[in-house]
Amino acid sequence: MKKQKGQALLEILLAFSVSILVLSAIVIAVAGSLSNAQYTKNQSLANSYAQEGMAVVRQIRDSNWKDFSLALSDVYYCLGPSNVLADYDGLECRNIDNVGIFTRKATLKQESSDCGSGGSKGTMVNIIVSWSDSKCPITDNIYCHNVNLISCFSNLDQRKEP
Repeated sequence: MKKQKGQALLEILLAFSVSILVLSAIVIAVAGSLSNAQYTKNQSLANSYAQEGMAVVRQIRDSNWKDFSLALSDVYYCLGPSNVLADYDGLECRNIDNVGIFTRKATLKQESSDCGSGGSKGTMVNIIVSWSDSKCPITDNIYCHNVNLISCFSNLDQRKEP
């Protein structure tokens, strides 16, 4: 009978260990799923912010092509929450949302040969939305995730001034 008591205790410990392993695996799987869901949500928001930024640049182009075509080339501009192009200083581009993890900036490349055909050149616009999360490594640049949206603008559909 003493053998039976020891064996029952061993079986209980083994069952308890297996239960702990199964529960640990479930917790790890759920935590990974939540992390991936949050990343997907942030990526979707970043895409929306990039599309919104491109719409702002398109509106600037449509309202005043002359100023748009004279903008500095290959310089970052900030697109903050007010949706106004401003000089990029690294800080003003933050807080385009309520969470404050996103930055949004725009680069304009004038007379880009990548835009246009038949010898005509346009303005290439690149909207970059970056964000940080717990998956980012600790470096100088805390925004390790990016969404780039690139489009070409020309003045072909603009009215000529009289």
